[in-house]
Amino acid sequence: EFNLTYIFIAHDLAVIQHISTRVAVMYLGKIVEISEAVKLYEEPLHPYTTALLSAAPIPDPVVERNRQRIILTGDVPSPDRERFGCYFYERCPKRMPWCSNHIPPMFKQGENHEVACWLYDEKRDYHDISMEEAEADAATTTRTAP
Repeated sequence: EFNLTYIFIAHDLAVIQHISTRVAVMYLGKIVEISEAVKLYEEPLHPYTTALLSAAPIPDPVVERNRQRIILTGDVPSPDRERFGCYFYERCPKRMPWCSNHIPPMFKQGENHEVACWLYDEKRDYHDISMEEAEADAATTTRTAP
């Protein structure tokens, strides 16, 4: 309406849902998903976004009691540590060997929705790649941490 942009940095997803038209989800300082707010809340794609939304309280006590929460295991890694793979790898419930050695780019998923996760690379399926194959591929690629 006024052609203005505001950036809100918050952990309160209920507030973000109501004041934003577009949302970017970050993990360790990297954007892992960006989308229109309505679509992000209805269809989160990145495993971190899904876990984050599953932890947000729901006002309806019946829905709150019966819903499935995603509990992330492990400690949050240090943001100072140099990484050559996905930043969410250590805690991701859907991680694959490929993720440990390759930082995912943003993959476009429909109009105005992007996700940094190898699960959404339409050109290749990484599920059957072993850790040895992923490490060998990473060793042949010139890598620099972002």
